[in-house]
Amino acid sequence: MRRLPQTLIALSACAACAALGPPAIGAPAPTTLTFTTLGTNSGPIPRKDRSEPANLLRYGGQLILADVGDGAAEQLAKAGVGVDQVQTVLISHLHFDHTGGLFAFLSLRYQTSGANPVTIYGPPGTRETVTRLFAAMEHGGHAIQTMRLGGGPDAGVKVVEIRDGTSFNAGGVKITAVENSHYVTLKPSVEPRPVSLSFRFDTPRRAILYTGDTGPSPKVEHACKGVDLLVSEMMDPALAIAHIKVKRPGGPPAIYDLVEDHFRREHLSPTEVGELATACGAKTVVVTHNALERDELNGARKGVAAQFKGKVILAEDLQTF
Repeated sequence: MRRLPQTLIALSACAACAALGPPAIGAPAPTTLTFTTLGTNSGPIPRKDRSEPANLLRYGGQLILADVGDGAAEQLAKAGVGVDQVQTVLISHLHFDHTGGLFAFLSLRYQTSGANPVTIYGPPGTRETVTRLFAAMEHGGHAIQTMRLGGGPDAGVKVVEIRDGTSFNAGGVKITAVENSHYVTLKPSVEPRPVSLSFRFDTPRRAILYTGDTGPSPKVEHACKGVDLLVSEMMDPALAIAHIKVKRPGGPPAIYDLVEDHFRREHLSPTEVGELATACGAKTVVVTHNALERDELNGARKGVAAQFKGKVILAEDLQTF
């Protein structure tokens, strides 16, 4: 019997995979809203022990991906979720450490016949970002297009740009976006003005607020009132600058000053995380977006706890709360 060329065998195998339905979810659908920290690094410098910012929320059959840092598809797999099972994607802001995994998420979804609809919500600029990622798939997608029934990489993908105060539902989860203070140091002349968002998630039994990247913000403080769980970013400015000077020596002093100003005004120190959690009335605060070394974590925990008397957790990758 004549043997098929290896390229045809590979294509046939891919076509067979594309014809299959979505893989089984690795865990039963929760009846309570849960939050999994897929990646807890603060970016942009990769670490061997923390993936880039990405999170997974589950409620009933709804799967929500909040931020898509580099490695998000891999972290989803570790959590037992395929990229084509995610129905909703949220982008808090368009900094690369929060969007670096979006190309892989979309292209792998395309390659594995991700025909299930997905809606991507993000600030202004998200639609253009996604459109250009689709364009970047052109030279790698010819073989895929010949075996797919569902169309091109944009098939089933909807993009909705949102702003401060936007509210919508994803399954049984009410999601409210609020603009935060992550861009306060930008010059007034910068146009178009970028938008950074925090997200509140409400279900009948539980409420969670995810800060994304923010500094102290009255809007975020108001939006998180009464939540059960606060998932907050954290940055220790002094330690962060000390680490940068070791890992990236020789920079002009003015650059270090600018970066430190960004850390202090557009991120939350441990003390400020504790203050926010207390203002929210949260029962628990989970700290993510964390670049601290292991021997520095206890000091940060004490800084949060000095201002907040509830439960303080410094999250690791792939923990569920």
